[in-house]
Amino acid sequence: MNSFYPEDLPADWRLGYYSNEFNTVLVPSFYWQQRYMVDCETLLDDVHSSFQFYIECDNRIFDMVSLSELSDALNLLKPQLSGLVFPGGGQVEKVMDERFIELADSLQVDMIEGQSESGSDKLWCSAGSSKDARQQVRFALLEDDLRDLRAVRPRIEPFISQLQDLSEEDASVVMIVSHPQLQAADLGKFRSMLEIMGH
Repeated sequence: MNSFYPEDLPADWRLGYYSNEFNTVLVPSFYWQQRYMVDCETLLDDVHSSFQFYIECDNRIFDMVSLSELSDALNLLKPQLSGLVFPGGGQVEKVMDERFIELADSLQVDMIEGQSESGSDKLWCSAGSSKDARQQVRFALLEDDLRDLRAVRPRIEPFISQLQDLSEEDASVVMIVSHPQLQAADLGKFRSMLEIMGH
């Protein structure tokens, strides 16, 4: 989402700039597939104390890093690490590397799996318990450029309807939007639409 950032903003300032607008980020799996490890201490230094990280998981991560290397890196994020995210489609258990299960257990974070699709293979939702067992987590990943909000609205309405009976104390709600052509202006309109819908 390069259009979100000012053109003259240095790349290593982007996360701090982003965290001024948003409270959550999904770290793509390819970050961990590079031949260098992400500096998680620097990530924490760049964001505010209530900012949360979710880590996208892909078995190919372990082609580049070992379980112990990934565990050491994510342990640095642990104060603000909320979950490990797996793609939807109903086949997660068949393809999930057991090392991720071990990792989630050691970090004491959620494993978030796509459990239901809503009219498109580009929106999936999950519900589960958070680190605080009293709280429910509602998580949605929407892959869309948000240019046509009329088309987006019916796809997210089933997810939004799940939130009607949840109080702020009982639920944590996360919606991640991801698309290479996502424009800041369209994201702003989407946020306005969610506010009109009551969220």
